[in-house]
Amino acid sequence: MSELHLKTTAAEFWATATEGAGVVVIRGSLDFSIHDLAGDFIDEAFALFGSDLIVDLSGLDLLDSRATGLIVTSWKQALGQDGWFALVATERGATRILWITGLTMRIPVFPTLRDALDARPARS
Repeated sequence: MSELHLKTTAAEFWATATEGAGVVVIRGSLDFSIHDLAGDFIDEAFALFGSDLIVDLSGLDLLDSRATGLIVTSWKQALGQDGWFALVATERGATRILWITGLTMRIPVFPTLRDALDARPARS
């Protein structure tokens, strides 16, 4: 089983395949200071696991505007590859900005990883 892991002073990233989708888990702060590292990590997850990707943001302490741009870019990348992209987040704490900015009206967001996996379209 392939896995990715990256730890910085600001955040920790893990990625693995779960039920046919790539799952990226981010804990800590996702802000301008690690924007490029986060983007490279997500690109590596796409390359390793394919265009169906779930990003779990439930463990974030900080999500800034530049990071929300990274999320939009990743969502567009998945769609551009005929894939599926979803987030795991709740409307409180660091991820509340996703609701304030209206991103949750476009990008699928689920309260748990299990909910996101269950919502993933079947692939033939």
